[in-house]
Amino acid sequence: MGKDFKSLVTRCIYVGKINDNAKKLKIATEELKDLGNSVMKRVKICEEQQQMKRLDKVQSWLRQADTVIKEAEEFFLMSSSSSSSGLISSSHKMEKKVCKKLKEVQEIKSRGMFEVVAESIGGIGGGGVGSTVKDSDEQTIGLEAVSGLVWRCLTMENTGIIGLYGVEGVGKTTVLTQVNNRLLQQKANGFDFVLWVFVSKNLNLEKIQDTIREKIGFLDRTWMSKTEEEKAAKIFEILSKRRFALFLDDVWEKVDLVKAGVPPPDALNRSKIVFTTCSEEVCKEMSAQTKIKVEKLAWERAWDLFKKNVGEDTVKSHPDIAKVAQEVAARCDGLPLALVTIGRAMASKKTPQEWRDALYILSNSPPNFSVLKLLDRN
Repeated sequence: MGKDFKSLVTRCIYVGKINDNAKKLKIATEELKDLGNSVMKRVKICEEQQQMKRLDKVQSWLRQADTVIKEAEEFFLMSSSSSSSGLISSSHKMEKKVCKKLKEVQEIKSRGMFEVVAESIGGIGGGGVGSTVKDSDEQTIGLEAVSGLVWRCLTMENTGIIGLYGVEGVGKTTVLTQVNNRLLQQKANGFDFVLWVFVSKNLNLEKIQDTIREKIGFLDRTWMSKTEEEKAAKIFEILSKRRFALFLDDVWEKVDLVKAGVPPPDALNRSKIVFTTCSEEVCKEMSAQTKIKVEKLAWERAWDLFKKNVGEDTVKSHPDIAKVAQEVAARCDGLPLALVTIGRAMASKKTPQEWRDALYILSNSPPNFSVLKLLDRN
């Protein structure tokens, strides 16, 4: 009787340990499942929105996590079935299985805290990591030489920071967009990251940091609670190990890139920074080694571009339109953006009065964006 009682007590102790470890295993398994979902979400964002490729170690970890989660869930089903059948004769053996599975889950979970989950397509040194910027189909007539010059600067070792400057509407963003997209379309461009950041007039360093961290694949859930200095340190830690091309559009004042966490381009990292601005002074403040002025179009090229967007049929639809159309084109002042926008807005206008109305609007106001929108509505 004493021996049977002692055996029963021992079995109860084993069952107690099993239940305790089983609870720990269930909690650890749920935590691993949540972590796996988080990592997969980050991977999907990088792949679908930023044209990145998941790291091999991340893919391997996801497979391991999925396998051990399924095994743990199967174990719960088996354990529940055994318990309901009163099968406790193998309690010691069951406890060892629970402990082993718990260690496996905890070990895999400990390896799932990835700072970066994806990289360039083709691996380091392969295609650039980033997103193509939507091209508004603006023609680059007259801008080919500038685009070519910027492209050559990307291959020059003594030029790390390039500034594009010129008046609003002259085509700076068009040039930057095309160079960015061309770089991404080349599978072997030599850059690990190709990053596009829209800066705008109201400089917000933290917004720049947030944009960069998304594009480099660092989507840690603790990011939003970090200070500006902590964010800068994390960005610097990642970018300092890679070669990057950073495109900054619409810069109105000096951007302290070091404060943002961006390593200065040098001969060692061979990274590049290209930005657009309306001010030559900003180029100096940003320490641009190369300053490129984007000029207005000459009249002949401006008129050709205007006619192309209006359409020859519209220009020739009435004898009086051709003359007024030339005056309208002249009011665009050689600005490609005005090149293009006003021409398209007038493409459906086939009465002289509509053209005279457009000329009146442009005569009383320069071709700024408000005027372009007004013409588009009319």
